[in-house]
Amino acid sequence: MSGSLLENNISGSKTLYVHWIQTDDPEFVPALDSTNQVESPNFNNQFTWSPLPSPMSSPGHDGSFSPEGTDLGTILNRLGEKIDHTSCPTSNQINICRDYTGNVHNIMRSSLQAFRRRRFNPEARLDVVFVDSEQTSEGAVDGGGPTREYLRLLMKAIHQSSIFEGPETDKRLTLDTCALEGKLYTQIARMISVCVIHGSVAPNFFSERLFSQLCDKHTHPATLEEVSDVTFKEKLLKIKEATTVGDAKAAIEEAEESLAIVGACRSITTLKQRDALVQSAVDFFVEGRLNVALQQFVEGFNTLGLLQEMRAHPDLFRSMFEEDVTPLKAKDLSALFQVSFSAPGTHAREIENRTICFWRDWLIDVEEGECAPLTLENVLEFASGSSTIPPNGFLLQPTIEILPEESGKIFPEANTCNIVYRLPVHKDYESFKAQMCNALL
Repeated sequence: MSGSLLENNISGSKTLYVHWIQTDDPEFVPALDSTNQVESPNFNNQFTWSPLPSPMSSPGHDGSFSPEGTDLGTILNRLGEKIDHTSCPTSNQINICRDYTGNVHNIMRSSLQAFRRRRFNPEARLDVVFVDSEQTSEGAVDGGGPTREYLRLLMKAIHQSSIFEGPETDKRLTLDTCALEGKLYTQIARMISVCVIHGSVAPNFFSERLFSQLCDKHTHPATLEEVSDVTFKEKLLKIKEATTVGDAKAAIEEAEESLAIVGACRSITTLKQRDALVQSAVDFFVEGRLNVALQQFVEGFNTLGLLQEMRAHPDLFRSMFEEDVTPLKAKDLSALFQVSFSAPGTHAREIENRTICFWRDWLIDVEEGECAPLTLENVLEFASGSSTIPPNGFLLQPTIEILPEESGKIFPEANTCNIVYRLPVHKDYESFKAQMCNALL
């Protein structure tokens, strides 16, 4: 398409998606309005464009628009552009004390301390400082590795938060009055937004209902299985399983106090009315009573514009928020890391080739459970601080280096800031496998 906006019957508020082309592209035309002789902005005088509906009027996008074919990585990169990596205010320092027993209470406490600061800015770089068990600071210079490790640990702490209930990979909100009063729902949603945008760290534990609620999508009627209060659930089940109206009335009378609390205590004359009573009680318990908590939770996802994109592209974000059943594969890590080789034909190159063969065989053994409890996620964590490969990739190219044979080092080393895996040299595979496993377990 070429010519002026008016020549193409384009008027009003529109968004133009500009696609760059080469100078020898046959579709190239000078960017000049021949009618009004007003020259268009000169972007090397080479571009094609296509008019798109205004973001606010684009149906189903709730004010967000992305060109057709946009993938999750592209969206995350665009959201990440909102972060000013040159700015790192003091209020963005997060002081973390590791707990090697697996207790994540310290992670959540330290995170809340930072996120609740009046001047904490999610649009600026995070300054993560880890302190070991001897209270020795590891240093505040964060090249990416500490942040990735912190965000991974934070997501683990969020997963165990008191605002969620349900199976490990199918969590839903629960009602916590203390959390409501302290706006914990909002703070945790802000943390999740920061994890997703600053580090592409995904929750992968939301229930389908919770994700749909966030995206403002229709949810299926609630079921008795979703009622977490065992006593209340048993009372509703007794009503539901009553075979006569008389039995149902008797069961309703027994549950009168509980039903009154959820606004579902009423007289029935048919079994159909019995079913409607049970369904209304279930709906209120699963969704109605959580309205204020959900509002707080949704509010937190406005951080860095994440909610807007989630509602525009729910199918893309679903893989980050609901259970991800696709595990890491050995071939994923083999392809991820770029090997820093010596010149071909040298003795060093011969050793490096052998070590890389060992490395790839070891990854296969890990994938197949031969090194249990070690997993490929552990292998990636060791090098990058992240247990998953971000949908938009790492900012730096993950690299493998081979430790000098004369160094005598038998264990692998890693630089999580630059994502460098340094492999030790061993003469046989069994030795290599044993020391790699010992280092990571």
